[in-house]
Amino acid sequence: MAVIRTSVSTQQADEQLGHPIDLVSRFAARQEWYLRQTDRNMLTADVPGHWSQYHLQVTWQDDDETLRLDCGLELPVDDGSFQRLALMICMLNQHLFLGHFVIAPDTGAVELSYTLPLRGAGGATPEQIEDVVDILLGQCEQAFPALLHALENDGPPSLASQLVMMPTLGQA
Repeated sequence: MAVIRTSVSTQQADEQLGHPIDLVSRFAARQEWYLRQTDRNMLTADVPGHWSQYHLQVTWQDDDETLRLDCGLELPVDDGSFQRLALMICMLNQHLFLGHFVIAPDTGAVELSYTLPLRGAGGATPEQIEDVVDILLGQCEQAFPALLHALENDGPPSLASQLVMMPTLGQA
């Protein structure tokens, strides 16, 4: 007996897909984050964390159907600590699951960036958006102590980067 698929399952799948910015907006609203949407394809959210407040900027790019997520960290970068911080960022990037840390050479601003390709998908699922945002924010929280260590200490950053990004199991 052959199984015939109906268009109902296709309709259900289409209903679950949404414009990525709308999905991020709904997710941020559920978290009660302060949210600003500057236009249809961009929004920013202020996200409270344990170590810092994070600034999440999400941009949908119609041309290549990608969702870019940038999570800015509030770090007191000065000229004397810029090189140590840049070295720490290189070391942390080796341990990330998604995205990469970048540091702006002119301002010292640090952010974690990731681009989610969605070409041909017709949108994104709420679960995809939640996973990407959760992972990026979790990585920021996990890396923040090492970044702060690089700013405040002259010692070698290699041990700090390995320790903070080490996967842990269980609870204390």
